[in-house]
Amino acid sequence: MKMKKLLTLLMLLLVMCGCTFTGVDESKTEETKDEAKEVDLSTLTMVSPKGAPVLAFYDEIGNENYTRVAADAINALWSGDQSPDVMTVDLSSGIKAIANGADYKLAAIVTFGNFYLGSTGNDEDDEMGTDDKIVLFGPENALPNKIWHYLYGNDFDENLVFVADAQAAAAALASGKDSEGNPVDYVFLAQPALTGALKKNKNAKVYKDIQAEYTAKSGLNMIQAAVFINNRVDLETGNVFLAKMEEAINKAINDPEVAKEAMSVYTGDEATAQYGFNPDLVVNVLKQKAASGRNAMGLGFERAYAIKNDIDAFMEVLGANKTSEEIYFK
Repeated sequence: MKMKKLLTLLMLLLVMCGCTFTGVDESKTEETKDEAKEVDLSTLTMVSPKGAPVLAFYDEIGNENYTRVAADAINALWSGDQSPDVMTVDLSSGIKAIANGADYKLAAIVTFGNFYLGSTGNDEDDEMGTDDKIVLFGPENALPNKIWHYLYGNDFDENLVFVADAQAAAAALASGKDSEGNPVDYVFLAQPALTGALKKNKNAKVYKDIQAEYTAKSGLNMIQAAVFINNRVDLETGNVFLAKMEEAINKAINDPEVAKEAMSVYTGDEATAQYGFNPDLVVNVLKQKAASGRNAMGLGFERAYAIKNDIDAFMEVLGANKTSEEIYFK
């Protein structure tokens, strides 16, 4: 009888201890969850080239940790003390940088095609030929040059003129001259710089929609600017940042005035110098439709790993290998 009472008492004690332990553990779990939700993004450093990629960061314009640079300055930032936590650059050159040892992961795509070929009005026969001067922007390993050669081959190489960024290309279309004052006939550039340049040169016009040319040849939609996250950034912080970016981009697409207002920190010539375009153009360009069906700016958001097949197909078109899973932020 005593043994039975002792066993009963032991069982009660075990149950009580078990309940008490479970309760404390669940409480700690909830506290951990609450702490996990509080991710500090204030110290993240971000860099993008001037031009359309700036729109993906329109809500960061007032953030001193966000910097805009010329497209040809990006290559120097992949390593060393100046390498940012988040960098936006054209997809192919970013993937190449990782292959060369850059300590980054491919996280998202934020522009999907805003390239156009503009005519300055200088070409008398109004038909692009191998003797015409053609301006491309960015370094020779960047996407504009790769897309150009995919579409048109090497026939025009002797007369290609490279300028630093879309802003410099827009100046060439607006004036009909390169930075040294030499006449040019055609300019490969991106929106919204295109729209601004067309307003300054009454003889200029859109000669080709590069998205349409690319899709006709490849059967694919174009992928342009990609977001890369430094490996020093932990997964949780990166995911919170990407969720914030996606929300902001969708807001701007649905209501372009949101982006315009946020970018009003700078106005006039200073805004053009800061962004590579006049923010007043953003509203109209975002409302226009490109050949792809997206807004003419090509602005959008997709997590890179979710569209890996599309990225691989795009890279193959450019003569590169498929991407390995190891390069993705996931």
